[in-house]
Amino acid sequence: MVEKDPQLSALEIGELDMFVESMEPSRIDAIGNQAWVDWHIRLQKLNQQAVLEASSMQEELTKETLISSGKLPVLIYEAICIQVWRTKIYPQIIKLEPAPENTFGIYMVLYHEAAAVGMLETVLFHEDGAHCISDVVVDLLNYVADQLTVLLALINNDYLRPITIKEMECETILEELERQKRDLQFDIGMRCISIVRYIAEHMEVGGAAASIATNLYKTHDVPSLLTHLLLHEPWQRRDENGELTTFNFGRWNKPTSEELAQMHRSEAQLWLCLRQLLLEPRLAHYYTIDECRRTAFCRLQAKMTDVMLDQIPPLGDLKVFLCRLAVGDYSSLHNRTNGTKNPGCTLIELVPQIKDAYLKKVHKRTKAIAKAQLESFHMDGSEESRVMAKRLLESYTSDAALAMDSGGAKCAKCGDKATKKCSRCKSEWYCGRECQVQQWPKHKELCDQFAKVCM
Repeated sequence: MVEKDPQLSALEIGELDMFVESMEPSRIDAIGNQAWVDWHIRLQKLNQQAVLEASSMQEELTKETLISSGKLPVLIYEAICIQVWRTKIYPQIIKLEPAPENTFGIYMVLYHEAAAVGMLETVLFHEDGAHCISDVVVDLLNYVADQLTVLLALINNDYLRPITIKEMECETILEELERQKRDLQFDIGMRCISIVRYIAEHMEVGGAAASIATNLYKTHDVPSLLTHLLLHEPWQRRDENGELTTFNFGRWNKPTSEELAQMHRSEAQLWLCLRQLLLEPRLAHYYTIDECRRTAFCRLQAKMTDVMLDQIPPLGDLKVFLCRLAVGDYSSLHNRTNGTKNPGCTLIELVPQIKDAYLKKVHKRTKAIAKAQLESFHMDGSEESRVMAKRLLESYTSDAALAMDSGGAKCAKCGDKATKKCSRCKSEWYCGRECQVQQWPKHKELCDQFAKVCM
């Protein structure tokens, strides 16, 4: 990652403590109102500040403030809240207005989930972050497993096939919104790879190890999810010209020769997490390696090259494990203890509750909530709606937001360093006129919406 300017900040003096202190879980029926939009903007700025501090080796004040205030679980509530909104309320909104004139407000809500997950990915790198979420870690694990499953579903539905300019030109507004929704879901899924690794590594923290292990191994079969992701390699794809691109910081770019020589960060996280899970002593008590799983694990051997092992030496232990698995009857050895608990041990298992609580709040109310929120998403051209839209746009395109994107503004078409901004909406950057013209079919609808609500 490019070194960030240590002086750059997303927050003004005094805003950090004020923003963190005001953090509270959202009510699902309040999404889209003015107070919620204000909270969305604060979350954006907190996320930007956390990333700037982590990537420029500054003192991580945002992380420390979140943990000392006990507010880190709020981010988990936010991610799950929008997950429920996305699956229950969003479809009702689309039924009420199948050809929306403006999708800016709906996209804002979908992006809120990505911001919450992005901040969790940044903060949970540290063990003290895992301590802070010990009461809701099973809820987070349940959410993360859902997102990894969605990520695999996207891949199996040809998400990694690049969309051509002609296809984008033929998109309706709703089809464009669905594409943006899939893009955000892919980004969230890729970030959840890091989060599940942190959970696996900090399994002992907070006294919930048995519940975490049950969910990792039995409930969600995370080792198999990770294995299928490694086999699919979702961090890379070919563009419409057949050239290799890699996924970094929310966008697809052509990798440099230096980047090609290094293992991709998502690939490294997957391997390290799988190593943690398969070499964990609890494996024998919680996980049955049947023939189907054994076959999938053994397919990974071909991907463990000497170059990879040179870059991440601890993976050598995983390679030994996979070799033993391939040549021996490892499954029968483990089946002797699989599923058993230590004699005389009484286990109180933690179960996820946050998602169920949100689902109960919207039960038999989805249409009513959708109808009320649809009014909030309509940009009526009033001074109030224009001011709100400008504030949102500034939070997405500020200098801090650009610095998060791997070192500054990048061309929306080719990913090279950009110096020119769309003069109409001021939300997208380009390296030159040629890329701007080629990107216009994809950018047009969003540009029209930004221009309409902000001018």
